[in-house]
Amino acid sequence: KIEKRDACELEKRKAQLNRKPLKFALFFTGIAILLGAGIDAIATQIGGQLQSSIVTEFFVNPYNLSYNEAVSRFSAVNIISYLILPILPFYKALSDKFGRKPFLAFNIIMMGIGMALCAWSPSILVFYVGYTITVFMVSSDMQIIYLYEVAPQKKRATFYGFVKGTGAFCIILVPVLRATVMGNDSTLWRNVYAVPAVLAFAIAAYIFLVPRESEMFLKQRVKYLESPYEERHPAKKKEPVEKKNKSGVFHAMKHLFKEKQLFWLTMISMVFAIGSMSFSAYVESIMTNFGMTTESVTLALMLYPFMNMFITWIAGFVSDKIGRKPIIVVAGILAVCGFICFNVSAFLGASPYLVGFFYGLYLPCWWQVIDFVGMMVAESTPTYTRASMIGAVSLLR
Repeated sequence: KIEKRDACELEKRKAQLNRKPLKFALFFTGIAILLGAGIDAIATQIGGQLQSSIVTEFFVNPYNLSYNEAVSRFSAVNIISYLILPILPFYKALSDKFGRKPFLAFNIIMMGIGMALCAWSPSILVFYVGYTITVFMVSSDMQIIYLYEVAPQKKRATFYGFVKGTGAFCIILVPVLRATVMGNDSTLWRNVYAVPAVLAFAIAAYIFLVPRESEMFLKQRVKYLESPYEERHPAKKKEPVEKKNKSGVFHAMKHLFKEKQLFWLTMISMVFAIGSMSFSAYVESIMTNFGMTTESVTLALMLYPFMNMFITWIAGFVSDKIGRKPIIVVAGILAVCGFICFNVSAFLGASPYLVGFFYGLYLPCWWQVIDFVGMMVAESTPTYTRASMIGAVSLLR
């Protein structure tokens, strides 16, 4: 049965690989990745940029709590949403077998379902179901793996910077919707969730119908399926050499501890992950807690998409010139300094534009560290186990 299944898949993958080249294939794929990065960025940021409204409705008003106490309870319940993340690497590893494109389309459909549930949310339970689905799907970053494999090798970081930076600019939709459908009425936060939920379904349909599977994935998959049966499905007592093309999270985890480069990249990723909640999850609550009005918070959030886009563009272009490591070092320093200045300026009641500037500085720089570490991991790993390796790093992070 296994051999017959592999033979069927081999025939299918060869047919995909031998199809007539699609005119402007890189352009269509770039648009797919750009749209995927855009909706992923929106789904990542939307909860944090609406946090005070959500906390007020579900915790402050019903239980007559102070805002700080309500945020603490909200954060405690949020832990439930992150309990399923340990299975994420195993989910990502499946794309090493089934392909990047179908997983990207499926991820975005699920993001749309998650945000739609948040937009409906008649109760805190429904909101957390939607929130949990969204958190899980945005954490998979399948568009990044897809991007690594379709981008020209010598211009990979430039391509990454342009596509992801432009896609991330879509985050401006959140403050725009806050300004248009919320204004100073924080009870209208559900409307902000509804629009990107609809967009997610449209983007998933485009990805499913227009671009093709990564050629690099198809070649590696065909090579694997053409290898001897004993190498593809080694017996438990076979020699380790027969497992040279084996994928899977546990295999990848063993490998990254043996490889010095991958080991230290994992350590850097883990250090920056420690501050992930403070850096990204409580931005709006920090500003609100320091006395900024809903309108002022919206103004501060407006600067982030522009700065994120330009920082990502510049980091990608410069990285292809001087390497990934200098970008990680500089971005890491700017992320820490920017975060300190963001808190101080909000605490002192500075202009919302100054607060927004520091927000727009530290968070994109923090993301550059995470993304360029991931890029170095991907570039140090063969295609057949790339998603598994990135999944293993995510699991430890």
